[in-house]
Amino acid sequence: MLRPGRTSLRLSLQFAFLYSVLSAVIFMGAYWFTDYEVRDWLHDQMASDTEMLIEIFEENGIEALAKSVDVLAAVNFENARILQLKGPDGAVLAGNIQQIETPERTGYVNADRVAIDGEHDEEISGYWITENRIGGYTLLQGTGNHVIAEVLEALGITLVSGFILIMGLGSLAGLWVGRLTEQRIEAISETMKEVANGQLAARIPIDIASNDDLARVSGSINATLEQLEKLVESQVQISNDIAHDLRTPLQRLRQRLERMARQDEVDPEDTRAALEQTEDVINTFNALLRIAQIEAGNRRARFQATELGTLLTNVHEAFEPSAEDFGQQLRFDVPGKPLSVQGDPDLLMQLISNMVENALRHTPEGTTIDMLAAEDADHVVIAVSDNGPGIANSDREKVFRRFYRGEKSRTSGGNGLGLSLCKAIADLHNATLVISDNQPGLRIEARFPNAAGSEASR
Repeated sequence: MLRPGRTSLRLSLQFAFLYSVLSAVIFMGAYWFTDYEVRDWLHDQMASDTEMLIEIFEENGIEALAKSVDVLAAVNFENARILQLKGPDGAVLAGNIQQIETPERTGYVNADRVAIDGEHDEEISGYWITENRIGGYTLLQGTGNHVIAEVLEALGITLVSGFILIMGLGSLAGLWVGRLTEQRIEAISETMKEVANGQLAARIPIDIASNDDLARVSGSINATLEQLEKLVESQVQISNDIAHDLRTPLQRLRQRLERMARQDEVDPEDTRAALEQTEDVINTFNALLRIAQIEAGNRRARFQATELGTLLTNVHEAFEPSAEDFGQQLRFDVPGKPLSVQGDPDLLMQLISNMVENALRHTPEGTTIDMLAAEDADHVVIAVSDNGPGIANSDREKVFRRFYRGEKSRTSGGNGLGLSLCKAIADLHNATLVISDNQPGLRIEARFPNAAGSEASR
């Protein structure tokens, strides 16, 4: 049941009142218009009879005219139609009007002012009178107002019945729509209460068949709740990661500092190692914060068309000296035509750099590392592959977790956040990271939606 004060009930009542006023105005207009049209029709009928009588007079003379007037008066039931034909001297020659007690011979005359031969319809309270000249004779015609009254009465009954029916159906429809709206608003309210109580997985139920404003609002709220849930989970995960994975390096740093504090003279090597460990911790914190910022989606405002060939060239120039120092070969294949994606240029540069750095860090001397960019009908692909030892199938999904390091990579340095950062950047760009066997070695692909290719294939 709808309760007072609810928006849906107020709107239902307001619209019912508005429709009532509009219906009343329309019905009153129809009533007045019908009254005017009936009066005009009666006037036209008397004018038509006058023209007919003029033709009879011109063709057959006064006797035929008088006889025709008597016939017209006689065929009208209970004097609903009255006529009088008078000669030039004022004598009544034909018709059923004996006398009209009014100085005006045209317009509306009350029935008690008209003396008529024969029976009189009690429903007639007056007549509409017209006066016309036919030769030297005077013709009076009158039509009882009961015709107008009966038409308007029938119309009034119809309009009132229709008004009541419309009001009844409108009220029922308003209550029904209001009830449905109330239920949907209540569902939104209950979902928001659940979220406020910590149930971040709660979602507003949406009827797939409906595509109205409430459905679109509910969809937007659900999308917001989903993003909120991801952000909260990300923050919780970051807190857990910090608590578990930074404890060991911080404990080592503390032990080293305590050992240095007990020494009379500080070994420069200990100072250097402490600074390196401090730098590692700071870099880890910065990486976590960067991942959190990317996952929040704030960088989408910087998206623009970014040419991938330029990014590959810049990454190659930046990492080629390091590859040579490690005895590795870094190669890249520039696409034959300009190839672009919509994204943040700095983050895309970071993505490729982390993929290359991961390959450099976890492959031995003599490894060849290849970078390329390509496209197909649905995707634009950035790939980094190597012919190193690769990783086990069981580790391929785990490598994107924060701080995860496989058994083979525990001695190769790093904080285990490089590919996690790649995953966050890919998700921001609606891209997918795919790890596959390069036979031998490892291949990592970032697959971006190819809007241009999809349009061209349609």
